[in-house]
Amino acid sequence: MLNLDHTERRIGLFGAGLAAVLALAAAMPGVLNPKTTKVTQTIRPLKDHTCIAGFTYQKSSGQCTGKGTLSLEHWVVELALLLAFAVAIFVATRFGRRGPVGFTLLMTGLAFEAYLGILGVAFIAGGGWILIRAWRVQRYGSPTATKSNPSGERRPQPTRAERASRAKKAAGPERKTPEASKRYTPKKAKKKRPAPTTPPGS
Repeated sequence: MLNLDHTERRIGLFGAGLAAVLALAAAMPGVLNPKTTKVTQTIRPLKDHTCIAGFTYQKSSGQCTGKGTLSLEHWVVELALLLAFAVAIFVATRFGRRGPVGFTLLMTGLAFEAYLGILGVAFIAGGGWILIRAWRVQRYGSPTATKSNPSGERRPQPTRAERASRAKKAAGPERKTPEASKRYTPKKAKKKRPAPTTPPGS
């Protein structure tokens, strides 16, 4: 029960592949052409709140912002770090436990969100889903279990007869009409025997 099922394993492998592709797409242009790849930067201003060429001073933050280039070493380190997250997801998936896979997906999403913005939300959602299933296994013994269904088994839909019986139970027991009391039942009148007739002249 603690191991990954088929769907969770596919999510882990897909997450590792997606993380590798995004890492290459984000850092490879800077590795290949560090002098021409410009990124948004924030640097400290010079004296009298002046900035170097290409940067503008922001009064709200007191910093200079603009497009600039970074060194080759920066891009190489960034690529290595992003690829390390992809490798971690792959290794955790091969290890086959829900906890490590969910944790690595969650951490990858937080790291990628800093570099790639909204693209990291997919990893956070996948990692959170797997961690919830791991928690259900520890508490209920099944990844699909809930408080109302601790076993996690799929229950068939009730038939019409079961629905009718449930409706009767919800309505309450049937009320029986009171029977007539025997105490007040009138007795039947006895038939009187006719008086014997005497023949005339007797």
